[in-house]
Amino acid sequence: MRSFLVLIYLFIMSLQAQEKERILFIGNSFTFYWNLPSQVEQMALEKGLQWEITQTTASGASLRDHWQGNKALKTKLLLGKETFDRVIFQEHSTYPLVHVDTTSFYYNKFKALLAAKTKVYMYSTWMYPGISGKENYPNSTNPIEENLKTQVAGAEDQLLRIGAAFELFASRYPNIELFTDDKKHPSPQGSYLAACVIFSSLSGQPSKGLKRRYSNTDSNGKKIFYSMVEKETARKCQEVADQLLFNK
Repeated sequence: MRSFLVLIYLFIMSLQAQEKERILFIGNSFTFYWNLPSQVEQMALEKGLQWEITQTTASGASLRDHWQGNKALKTKLLLGKETFDRVIFQEHSTYPLVHVDTTSFYYNKFKALLAAKTKVYMYSTWMYPGISGKENYPNSTNPIEENLKTQVAGAEDQLLRIGAAFELFASRYPNIELFTDDKKHPSPQGSYLAACVIFSSLSGQPSKGLKRRYSNTDSNGKKIFYSMVEKETARKCQEVADQLLFNK
């Protein structure tokens, strides 16, 4: 009887493992700051979703860097040997403004490597003070999103509107800093806001009520935190993400 129960348990665990969705983040520091991919994975786990998230990232990397294997990146090799259910591409922040043709070229080269069933997402980053190319778009508040939508992403792809979320949040809560001291990279609350947008975009579920802290244990069994923001800040991030995505 005991052996039979063990077999049942192993069978159930096997089914659960098979049901995991494999998600790959391709990007740079705007993706990996404050453990953004792990935050999204923990949000999914909190909601009972089995997401196995992997990242291939390097500071300052563009999609061209990923394709050419610069900065010790092995993105093309990874996509050649493994299959993912969803792939999220995040381009160098300035490229959609000053090298949008290059972004489109390498984005489409990467898409050609993916299985037909793979869902493709383009991570639309934020306009930050002093970003190169901003001066070329005096009449647009979010030219990164506009260019990615019209010149890069295909009709079947989904834009992750993180830059728009930053813009909306800043207009409502100007005293909550979304950037680190360099006024470019996301602060803990900036990454949390991005995680809310990504989680809700991929799951179709609102982010309202998600935890404000995510933790796990390291290989030595010691507790580590992926992220933490204040209670009210978390609520405001969730509110902005849900309004942007679901008009709630």
